[in-house]
Amino acid sequence: EEGGSELKDQLPNILYSSIFFWKKITKFVSNCLPSLPQKSASDYNNFDREFLSEKPKLSYSDKNLIESMDQSAFDGFSFINPKFEQILNK
Repeated sequence: EEGGSELKDQLPNILYSSIFFWKKITKFVSNCLPSLPQKSASDYNNFDREFLSEKPKLSYSDKNLIESMDQSAFDGFSFINPKFEQILNK
């Protein structure tokens, strides 16, 4: 129990040091990562070929479950980016 009280006394310093260290290391890592330029909104060069070659997998949805839910919460919601929607409507 005596060893436990020492740890209890040191805990605030350990936690502060850990948080301080974590902030420093995340800042260091983010500064080391290259900032890859994006040539256009449709530029996909930052994605690896393996990811781009995967076929989309649609998730199953239960139509009865969806129809039983109140859909009014989704009024006006769109999965399409409004800027892209304007392009489609031209």
